[in-house]
Amino acid sequence: MSIALSVLPATVSPFFERDVEKAEDTGDNKRSPALNALKETLAKSLIPLDQLRPPEGLATGIDVIDDFLLWKGIPKGDLTLLSGKPGTGATSLWLQAAVQVQQQKKWVAWVNSDWELLPSALVSKKINLQKLLVVKKPEESSQLFWVLQEMISSGLFEMIGCHLQESCLKLHQLQKLKKMARTYQVALVIMSSSRSWPSQSLFSLVIDCQGDFFTIRRAAHRPTPFTIPGGLIYEDLMSQFKASSRSLLR
Repeated sequence: MSIALSVLPATVSPFFERDVEKAEDTGDNKRSPALNALKETLAKSLIPLDQLRPPEGLATGIDVIDDFLLWKGIPKGDLTLLSGKPGTGATSLWLQAAVQVQQQKKWVAWVNSDWELLPSALVSKKINLQKLLVVKKPEESSQLFWVLQEMISSGLFEMIGCHLQESCLKLHQLQKLKKMARTYQVALVIMSSSRSWPSQSLFSLVIDCQGDFFTIRRAAHRPTPFTIPGGLIYEDLMSQFKASSRSLLR
């Protein structure tokens, strides 16, 4: 709310100055003092431009994505949807972000469902298993909501990932998870093979993963859709792998 309140006066200030000058030029003594008083009152709420900060995010380590998004990565305290069939890059993108989180000596978690993390993927992405919690698939789908609630409210994890079908969570459950994620400042990332979630508006970030293309469908304060050729993402990843290889040879 503080940012919204501070931006509003800055936005209307040119018109505000014009009205003040107009009142002074016309000699409107009754109107000018009122405008000046309002100007002084609003000035107290202004925040210098250099003090305005974008909302927090978790870097993916992929420059073309991080540079585009306001959060410079996956938004913290909010919901993200990565849609795409297996093999199109959704899980790889989550793992890449998980590596960045672990480099800050923080924890990430994954809840097994229809999609499970493959050991080969963990090795190739250089995931730190000591900073990763993998929860086995709940016996009943109704338990999944309870599991996600408990993990978010624990405050132990910076980011939680899980694959879900549309029918797994009801709208009010998704709304509650969003509220909890904001309270505990956790990035909850949901992967889905469906591209038509009816409640997409609840997600602050929506990315369609298609292998050859990654399309950002929804992102706060950014023009969308924004399509990224898969080659650019793989190029970023390859440069990191090369750097790792050089360090191993030393």
